[in-house]
Amino acid sequence: MINIEKTSGLPIEVTPEYKLKFNPPLREFPLTFARKFSEMVPVLLNPNITAPAEETYFVYRGIHMPEHQQILRAHHLTYDITVIPSFMLGEEFNHTVGHYHAPKPGTNNIAHPEVYEVLHGEALVLLQKMDQNFEKTINVLAVKARTGEKVIYPPNYGHIMINIGSEVLVVANWLSTDYKPLYEPVTQRHGMAYYPVKDEVEGFKFVPNGNYKDTPALRMIDTKFMTLFAVTANRPMYLTGTDDPQSLDFLNNPEKYAVELSGITS
Repeated sequence: MINIEKTSGLPIEVTPEYKLKFNPPLREFPLTFARKFSEMVPVLLNPNITAPAEETYFVYRGIHMPEHQQILRAHHLTYDITVIPSFMLGEEFNHTVGHYHAPKPGTNNIAHPEVYEVLHGEALVLLQKMDQNFEKTINVLAVKARTGEKVIYPPNYGHIMINIGSEVLVVANWLSTDYKPLYEPVTQRHGMAYYPVKDEVEGFKFVPNGNYKDTPALRMIDTKFMTLFAVTANRPMYLTGTDDPQSLDFLNNPEKYAVELSGITS
């Protein structure tokens, strides 16, 4: 069992089967879904590999302490946890399927952002931005994050979370409950613009996806560009968000924080 109470601020453990164990006073939350290997095949570099497991990662949505339920509902917020085992998908590190967020109604094509926190393990996050019609790739970024670090997904960036460590990766996210996911722009091109593969020298590298044309070079960034937001402080972001839900207002109203959010990709 892996105890993530110190990093999450919640009495939670991760079982050897990659499930969450909720301890009192936290109530039991059901597994929202387990991503099947068959669902990953369309976005893999090599779709003909042997499945390392029937299920590749596990997602729990809407986790909260009983006293915070009304606060989160009033502020349209959800706190979720994803558990990603450390096995390989052929040459690729295990990762999520990847998706974009639809534009928020009433804005000039501004999508809801998202913020992640690594609760255990080592993550590599791939971010990419395309034009409004998902025809041209404008920018591709990657950022490494270790336990306790936070990563903000800017508006209009597609994203995947990658486990590049030797241990299970456990990540939490805060997100607006008003968001709408878009998986088709990723699945239609059989994955993101780059595939995250193992490299014996550097540890990892990215292989271009030939289904994209004129893809810009991938650029590594770091989390220092995300420190304008209180949620990225050296404290479990669940505690920051529930103590001060207004600090997460940028998740619901990204149009008000255009300058701060654009700075993330500097």
